[in-house]
Amino acid sequence: MTMIPRIAQLLPAAMLLTCGLSHAAEAPPKQGKTPAWLAGKPLATWFAIPGTAGAGGAPVNDYSGMAFKPATSEIIIAAAGGHGGSNDNRVVSIDLRADAPTWVQRCAPSPERAQNVAYNPDGKPASRHTYATSLYVPSLDRVMLVGCRFTWPGGHDHPKLDGFDLAANRWDPAGTWPDVQGGYGVVADPVSGDLWTSGLCRWNPTSKAWSSPITKRARNGVRFPWAFDSKRKQLFGLNIGDGQGYGDMAVVTAVRVPVAGDASIQVAIKPGDALEQFKKDRPVYAGMDYDPTGDRFLFCNNSAKENAGRVYVVTPKEGDEWEMSILALGAGQPPPPSGGAGINNRFRYAPGLGGFVLLANGKEDLYFLRTDGQSQGKVRK
Repeated sequence: MTMIPRIAQLLPAAMLLTCGLSHAAEAPPKQGKTPAWLAGKPLATWFAIPGTAGAGGAPVNDYSGMAFKPATSEIIIAAAGGHGGSNDNRVVSIDLRADAPTWVQRCAPSPERAQNVAYNPDGKPASRHTYATSLYVPSLDRVMLVGCRFTWPGGHDHPKLDGFDLAANRWDPAGTWPDVQGGYGVVADPVSGDLWTSGLCRWNPTSKAWSSPITKRARNGVRFPWAFDSKRKQLFGLNIGDGQGYGDMAVVTAVRVPVAGDASIQVAIKPGDALEQFKKDRPVYAGMDYDPTGDRFLFCNNSAKENAGRVYVVTPKEGDEWEMSILALGAGQPPPPSGGAGINNRFRYAPGLGGFVLLANGKEDLYFLRTDGQSQGKVRK
């Protein structure tokens, strides 16, 4: 019998939006075992993970991102699509611990799909551009969708917080969680599970309450991407213009936010060749995550052929002038370009695998970049 988390036990059975796997799930791979696709691969070299193309049929290329569950190295895509792209709100996942990872459908698309709404007639969350709003909360073992932006087909917004229960493979009913405050989700604290929005509001999974702890704001803000610095317990955001290709595209903005404080703090990026290349790349809907082994942030744009696979390294320093460099890569196969819709949060550090996984394009294989042990490697300043 499947064990159902406590939150599901408290809900009336008639309200639970059951989905279930599309086929029998295989036994999970053993922890600590190096999967066959990773064995013997060199450091700092892009390579494809064979047989992983298609994103499980999810329309993730429509300005959408993914959640990542570190404990099991799983990618989850939930209710992606939206606006002029797709109304397919399926939930799919892939376990990268497997020797030959395969996409699994956890929840089928709604059979009837309404327009410009937060929920379809069957109660499941409607498809939307998920950007970086798909975030994993370990204490709940749920993927939380933090805000509903750009629904199908008219691009409407709804301030909803929705949870998908990974143990039971079903959505929580509408209204289970309080409406989102302060914009839409951009990053999660991987330990506490606190969810942070673009307006720097915080939701705590224990109290189930929203708060606005950041009362002192940096001169310029960041839209996305954001990452969580587990060493210093702070958020870090970096973009050019407004992160979407608008605003002043000559302005690079970086901000750090200590989660125990009340202020967001401007960070200056030290001038150099890497910063000048960053400006030329003009990244949009980019991805970034923290590398705890190297104590650095890796930033990936990947929008066009000329920058596909390029990885920027941002190194925290004492004070508020940090360094940027470009990671020196081996002669591997670069990932395919992602196009103007970007990768959003589809560039994630996988601690159990010692590197970064990239979902560059939903039609193509996943790509991986081994980084552990590369923190002292040569970089271009």
